[in-house]
Amino acid sequence: MEKRRNTASRLSLFSDERHARAELASTRMQSLQALTLALSGALTSQDVARAVVEEAVRALPADAGALFLLDADGGTLELVHTVRYLPAMEAAFARVALTARVPVADAVRTGTPVWLESTAAFARWYPETEATTRTAYTGALSCVCLPLMARRCVVGVLALTWWNERSFDDEERAFLGMLAQQAAMAVERARLLAAERRQAERAELLQSATATLATSLDVGQSLRAVALTLVPSLGDFCVIDVRGPDLEVRRTFHALSPASAALLAASHWHPPEAPGTPVWGLDTGQPAFHPRVDAAWVESTAGGPSGRELLRALAPCSWLSVPLTTPEGVLGSLTLGYSLSGRHHSEEDLALATELARRATAAVQNAHLFHQTQQALQLRDDFLAIASHELNTPLTSLKLQLARLQRGAADEDVRTRASAAVHQVDRLGRLVRELLEVSRLSEGRLHLDPEPVDLVELCREVLGRFSDEMTRAGTAVHLTAPGALAGRWDRARVDGVVTHLVSNALKYGQGQPVELEVTGTPEDFARLVVRDRGIGIPAEQQAHLFQRFGRAVPLRHYGGFGLGLWFSRQVVEAHGGHIHLESAPGVGTTVTVELPRTPAAT
Repeated sequence: MEKRRNTASRLSLFSDERHARAELASTRMQSLQALTLALSGALTSQDVARAVVEEAVRALPADAGALFLLDADGGTLELVHTVRYLPAMEAAFARVALTARVPVADAVRTGTPVWLESTAAFARWYPETEATTRTAYTGALSCVCLPLMARRCVVGVLALTWWNERSFDDEERAFLGMLAQQAAMAVERARLLAAERRQAERAELLQSATATLATSLDVGQSLRAVALTLVPSLGDFCVIDVRGPDLEVRRTFHALSPASAALLAASHWHPPEAPGTPVWGLDTGQPAFHPRVDAAWVESTAGGPSGRELLRALAPCSWLSVPLTTPEGVLGSLTLGYSLSGRHHSEEDLALATELARRATAAVQNAHLFHQTQQALQLRDDFLAIASHELNTPLTSLKLQLARLQRGAADEDVRTRASAAVHQVDRLGRLVRELLEVSRLSEGRLHLDPEPVDLVELCREVLGRFSDEMTRAGTAVHLTAPGALAGRWDRARVDGVVTHLVSNALKYGQGQPVELEVTGTPEDFARLVVRDRGIGIPAEQQAHLFQRFGRAVPLRHYGGFGLGLWFSRQVVEAHGGHIHLESAPGVGTTVTVELPRTPAAT
């Protein structure tokens, strides 16, 4: 009987133990499911750390827990989230060097869990850590540090602490291993998501900065906009130094802190004044990349007293400066720094800043070239204005003398030669007037004086002036018009348009007949069509004919400045009309001008 009772008792104990183990297994399975659910919504490393630590402490249960992640450099563990550790402990282990002799660092270096089941084991293997812990806690303790392995690399460590001594059986160690595995996968997923977001943000930042640089040829305005774009994404402050055409270095900046902005506003770039660590990319033409800096770094820089004073006031914790380089030398530098935010630059930031500097360099060079081109154009226009005025006076006097000689000469040969000379003087006078018109139009001084004008009568007057030239060229010019066609136009300007068009038709018409046709349109426009049957113009050359100095034929074969069509377009459009050209090689050219008969007042 006694034997049966003992057997029954043992069976009951076995049943109770099996039931307890089943409940524990069920509880742990539920904990893993709960952790899986919590991690499914964790999109950042901070979210993952919070979910892992809180669920692990609740499920085991543990008295405290923490999760560390390796920083971008892979040399330091950063405390991401804790549960129930005192502030003194959090401060002591906020950042742990991977070389330190502490449990969490050992777990990462070896890639294997660190199990400390008693205070004695803690003191034997990690005396310094045990002493630090003892300042905050008294009594017994035990600890486990689980490395988080993702793709065969350790990305962090999960630390759990109990305020008593305890052992870890195989089942518990297996459970903790599964928990660590889930945490590692979640951390890796969060990091991949963060990297994807950063990549998208960087692409958007680069696109925005590039668009900003392309919107204006004002260097200062563009660089200020770029500095605004880069803060705070790549720094708490941004400084762009650019050497201008006068070799003076001008500083553009933006800073989150008003105090930093005031400091930068009063600062200027100076060449290195002493040996030391380069600070500005403009100093050496090489990147200055210092992701972690402190007061000692500031004192070691090569900026001299004024430069060090600026750095002390800015108090950067991270510094990045890349040069704006050209084949001719260093044009400037793009500098970014973190200070109040406590953030640090990465290799990705350096690559992005380098690309931005390359694009900024191109934009600055384009702006400088544009400025130089504008100066050259202004000098040219000034020369044209002066030359045209200076040439006009002797030409007028020469024409008067030739006309007197032509009238008073008794010899027929002298009169013929004088007439030819007058013709050449008239031609030269037209060229001088073209130069004068170029200078006036370049200065925006095209002024119209509308008056009643009969376009048909004006065309006859112009053709009358070309009578000698038509006779010499053997070219017949036919004017077709239904009758008078009046409008309000600037007579002298429209006369110039007709003169240019007739002159071109005679020059390029190869002696073939030239036709002028003047008609009205239902829209109350006057239409003038000038048509020749000469050499014609290829389609690919027609687009630039209405530009200044636009030509479709070699200068050595045909004279002129290539200004006639450009001038005509300016005059016609100033009247509110339009002009267009149709041409084909060997067929000839037709130019059509349409002018509103009652243009708007100018």
